[in-house]
Amino acid sequence: MRAPLIATITYCLSEEGRERAVEAGGSGAYHQNVSGPIAPADARLFQVTPGGEVSAVFNVMEFDEPQSFETLLMQLRARHHRLSAIRLALETETTTRNN
Repeated sequence: MRAPLIATITYCLSEEGRERAVEAGGSGAYHQNVSGPIAPADARLFQVTPGGEVSAVFNVMEFDEPQSFETLLMQLRARHHRLSAIRLALETETTTRNN
């Protein structure tokens, strides 16, 4: 049996989020890392280093509370879906213009 692929997501906490992290016993650092297993289909959402480390940086916003790996993974999937739809619309528009 193949070992699951483990990925790390780095995200940012707002000042309020850092305070909540400390209250919950966390570090309160601006940058937070969470790790968890991913399905092979989700590998496209991450960067893979030559050493085999799988990661993503979620820096489009600051969160007001610590996030779970699963929540951030769902947001990465949604972002990928939105970007794919935009890319498809742009490609369709370009093809239509060229014909």
